[in-house]
Amino acid sequence: MNQIAPTRTLMSAAVVAAACLFSGTAHANAAAVDRQPLRIEQPDLKGTYEDDYVIVALGAGYVPDYEGADEYGVQIGGAVRGQVEGISFKTSGIGLEVDLIPNLPGDIELSFGPEIQYSATRTGKVKDEIVDMLPELDSTVELGFSTGISKKNLLTPVDSLSLSYGMRWDISGKGAGRQSRVSLSYFTALSKGMGAGVSVGASWHDDKWADYYYTITPEGSAATDGALPVYQAEGGMKDWDAKAYWGMDLDGDFRNGGFGIATSIVYERLQGSAAETPIVSMRGDRDQFMFLAGVGYAF
Repeated sequence: MNQIAPTRTLMSAAVVAAACLFSGTAHANAAAVDRQPLRIEQPDLKGTYEDDYVIVALGAGYVPDYEGADEYGVQIGGAVRGQVEGISFKTSGIGLEVDLIPNLPGDIELSFGPEIQYSATRTGKVKDEIVDMLPELDSTVELGFSTGISKKNLLTPVDSLSLSYGMRWDISGKGAGRQSRVSLSYFTALSKGMGAGVSVGASWHDDKWADYYYTITPEGSAATDGALPVYQAEGGMKDWDAKAYWGMDLDGDFRNGGFGIATSIVYERLQGSAAETPIVSMRGDRDQFMFLAGVGYAF
């Protein structure tokens, strides 16, 4: 019946993290930029390669059945990331993000560009039999932007610190509103073939977003035979999270491309209406954990 979509953005981010981590050459000080809500920080490859490049990745993760669920399962995903004529791009779930600012000389890197995302939340079946009774939501298309700044060579010649921000609006006319996210990430190369990073982030949504995804209407409550009470969601802080990731180039050198692997561990704490909605407070868990791994190839 209904699906609160598995955290697809988290899943695909882990996949891209696998691709990006192993390509984050030690001497290039790859930066972590993740502005999109519900997304794992990924090392930015601006400056990693002087020429154009493309990375293709495939990964899997043990993730919640839906954001806020207390039941977990394995999800598979793929992603592409690259740079053409100084313009960087990456897929994100069923979406695309573009960085329009070319590499700058020196230790400061800036990023800015548009992003578009397709979201299919509660459009299929979920494991929880009560949540599964809720009326389906329509899929949405979100358009927005992301921007960031990173400082390379912060503590050592092979690290970077990045601050990023992003915002997206529903443009599909379904009334899903607006969401935004800020994150702070630190990445360092451990050798010429290994890197690791950590990040913290938080996201917010407006009243329309909260109402669309978290409100339980009288009709929705009736569909569950009263198991989920009527609830009116409000805008505000949606979540905060902490993440750690590690990656390794399989031939021991980031700089020549080829195959690499990466893993990531994520903790997310839902806040406000995202945690108080009966979908989570009665049928799920506001504490969310994700374990992710991937393999990628850099051309």
